[in-house]
Amino acid sequence: MNIEPETPHPHSQSGLRWFDIGMTIAILLISISSLIIAIVHSKTLERMADANERMAESNAWPFIDYSTGNMHGDKQVVSMSIDNDGIGPAKLEFFELKWKGHAYRDAAQFLKACCGYHHHPGDGLQSGMASGRVLRPGARLDFLVLPKSPENAAAWDALNQARLSHKLQVNVCYCSVFDECWTGDTTLFTLEPALVDKCPVSSAPYALPD
Repeated sequence: MNIEPETPHPHSQSGLRWFDIGMTIAILLISISSLIIAIVHSKTLERMADANERMAESNAWPFIDYSTGNMHGDKQVVSMSIDNDGIGPAKLEFFELKWKGHAYRDAAQFLKACCGYHHHPGDGLQSGMASGRVLRPGARLDFLVLPKSPENAAAWDALNQARLSHKLQVNVCYCSVFDECWTGDTTLFTLEPALVDKCPVSSAPYALPD
């Protein structure tokens, strides 16, 4: 049995050369248009995905700021705090309290260096750990609180000056829930902290006094 190979059949044509050329061009234009539409649609979806991602990140944006005061009601009390003024929770990865470029591990050491203060139990000094915590939007963390008393009046007056001195640094590094991290000296009151890939580890982490 002999099987003859099947020969390809040419596409049917109308017999009108100008019509066949026009149809070919039309089909080609439709194909190009479909390709362009598909590319534009793909780019639009990418832009929408990027916009949604940026919106989600902006809705979870934290911002840590330094705040301080010297009155609580009718009492003279120096308070030193950090606030989350952003709209998302802040993971506090790093906190460093410095005076004249030197980092201090607790409030008592810092007060002795800056203000000639000597810590005595029951004198009203309060401090709180700042790193390793999550600060919700609108929340405040007091890392140092000192009421004025006759026994610590000189040190309190010195602290009242030091809390806004250029010799003071309150260095913080914090991250959003999307692990975007920022760092900077909050006493500079800048709206543009530095964006970093990862928070550093402090050589002198601030903690509760012994």
